[in-house]
Amino acid sequence: MNGLRRILLLVVLFFVWVGNIDALDLRVVGRDGRALSGARVMVIGTSGFFVADGDGRVVIDPAPELPVIFFIARPDGVALKPVTVGELPADGVLEITVEAAGETVTVISGAVPDLELPPATAATVLGKSDLEQRATTSLTQTIENLPGAGRSGSGHGMVPSLRGLPKHRTLVVLDEGRVTTERRAGPSASFLDPESVDEVEVVRGPGSVAYGSDAFGGIIRARSRMPGPQQGAAVRYSLLGGAGIPELGVTAEATAPGLGGGLLFGGHWRRYDDYSSPEGTVANSGAELSGFRAAYQRSAGSGVISVGWRSDLGREIGKPAPDSLEERVFYSRDDSHRFNLGFETPGPGAWNRVAASVFWDDYRLVLDKDRYAADGDPRLLRVSDTDANDYGLRVEAERPVGPFRMVLGLDLSGRFDLHAVNRSTTLDATGGIIESASDVAIDEANRNDLGLFAAMNRDWDRWQLAAGLRFDAIRTNNRGGYFGNVSTSNTDLSGFLALTRDIGAGVAATVQIARGFRDPLLSDRYYRGITGRGFITGNPDLEPETSRQIDLAIRWRRDRLAFAGYVYGYRIDSLIERYRVDGDYFFRNRGAGEITGLEVEASWIVGRKLELQLSAHWIEGEVVDDRTASDDVPPPGLTAVVRGTPTEKIWWMVRGALFAADDRPGPTEQARPGYAVLDAGFGWRLSGALELGIVGRNLLDRSYFGSADEDAVLAPGRSVQLSIRGSFGG
Repeated sequence: MNGLRRILLLVVLFFVWVGNIDALDLRVVGRDGRALSGARVMVIGTSGFFVADGDGRVVIDPAPELPVIFFIARPDGVALKPVTVGELPADGVLEITVEAAGETVTVISGAVPDLELPPATAATVLGKSDLEQRATTSLTQTIENLPGAGRSGSGHGMVPSLRGLPKHRTLVVLDEGRVTTERRAGPSASFLDPESVDEVEVVRGPGSVAYGSDAFGGIIRARSRMPGPQQGAAVRYSLLGGAGIPELGVTAEATAPGLGGGLLFGGHWRRYDDYSSPEGTVANSGAELSGFRAAYQRSAGSGVISVGWRSDLGREIGKPAPDSLEERVFYSRDDSHRFNLGFETPGPGAWNRVAASVFWDDYRLVLDKDRYAADGDPRLLRVSDTDANDYGLRVEAERPVGPFRMVLGLDLSGRFDLHAVNRSTTLDATGGIIESASDVAIDEANRNDLGLFAAMNRDWDRWQLAAGLRFDAIRTNNRGGYFGNVSTSNTDLSGFLALTRDIGAGVAATVQIARGFRDPLLSDRYYRGITGRGFITGNPDLEPETSRQIDLAIRWRRDRLAFAGYVYGYRIDSLIERYRVDGDYFFRNRGAGEITGLEVEASWIVGRKLELQLSAHWIEGEVVDDRTASDDVPPPGLTAVVRGTPTEKIWWMVRGALFAADDRPGPTEQARPGYAVLDAGFGWRLSGALELGIVGRNLLDRSYFGSADEDAVLAPGRSVQLSIRGSFGG
């Protein structure tokens, strides 16, 4: 608590400095000259963002120093190309014309224009063109080019993580709602087809103040496409097919004006058969994904209101393992039905913006374990069936206070009506039932988290001071099931304090300290039954984890060159650990865990036709008690991506990645040799209605494990994917 008292003291001292700075009046329009009502405008190098009114007008107070780079997002949040302004008009309004970002946008400032983040975080926006060119198969693969990105598990249920912090320490968000699962490995959003999203935002670093529990390592947010408030009629489609990773897929969506705004309806289907490694077919590595989505967005006064629905259905999602021919483990159902409603407006009065959103989700996950008959043992079918509902309510308000920027927020979220049952059936050689049993692991469980947060920052001369504080009150309740009637109640504080110095010549350095708080999952406490790895028993007496995090960031930008380096040290106290005794798993709090790391990323735009991106990381993790290595820490790696657009109709891409040997595995991992992969892609746009693309992965056909898990299987070998895309209308 001493660290938090210091944070509070410095927040108070924050108000010592005062000043008067003129405001900047600007207007944001699209390439067609129409005002971008509801657009979000951020000044690179500062915190916070502003919302354009119905005429696309924004008043930025205080005015930034020139030259300035504006990062702008559409009303649906999709990023647009950064715009550099070197001088202001002599009088009147500065008008900025923006267009789609297309390629990957690496935001060296460490912010994206609708996430409230500490300034030392590293943020990357993966735009629609990047997603289409790489045509990834999972959320984990979507973020593979970023330093610090990791993975655990195998197949399409692989879990993504940031900075060596999976198992619900990296927050996954879809649109405005959290992706919550009772999988102990953490959320993978394995029901999600990346082809059905418009953009993925990735934030590396602590985000606990604004987003609470599960944001120690960072935030991964996938965003569905929304229609514009002034949407015209259009149809978009894509067809996918592949070999090596055998797949077929189709996606289609239609937009049209209606109800005073824009409407969107879309659907998708994608099927994967078992893929081939360099050493043969990997059994149980297929999956089937399908879904439907609808959205509506319109201007409402000076603000924008949006409504969205997604139904995503995962079927037969395999968990490949070395013994998959003896026992098949798979998710027969992984379903999510999500609704979100949001409103954002500039004002009223002195407020720059006020935003509110509501989220609801109906989620079901069914795990099947089918052990085939062998050596006289009968066939055994075991099932874990879990369903629950999630909700969220978020309100933010932002305004200047003299020379300061202040954000106040309410973040209410939770899970209710969690129910989990285990079933087992023993079959004879003819398929007849020998024995069947069923038990209720969790009859009903609920979790409610009330979060209140505030953040402030001030720029003066070449300095910026930023601070934030959050209070959480979390209560859980379990009725019936294995553990009976049990409840918990915990309150705690999160916070950050950061100081940034503009060194000059485009260089800025930030030092930051942060504290986080994470309450265990409901199933960590109350579930007892089968999992993908075996049999597990929860622990109702688990204590929450807390984190102490130090981040150092240095960023440099000049013209078409950008560089960022990050050094960090994270300590997690009361570490929640899953451990094994005689083949069964249990939970406990164990001392502390430490993560230290270094990340580097750079980009160089060579004219309008060539772009080079480089990233590298080195991360170590260990348990403080005995200095043993911790699980889920990615090995040192280097990634390079070169993109070219020789003409407006042709693009090409080459990706190379090199990873060092993992010779210090965690307690549930295996050592892995180093490996290298080479990918390449090419696309030809014949017209707006037809674009052909081809992507080859692991072209050198290297053999390597997909993750460090002790039961991991080989990753896919050489594969090729063909795509046909297009759109009609405007």
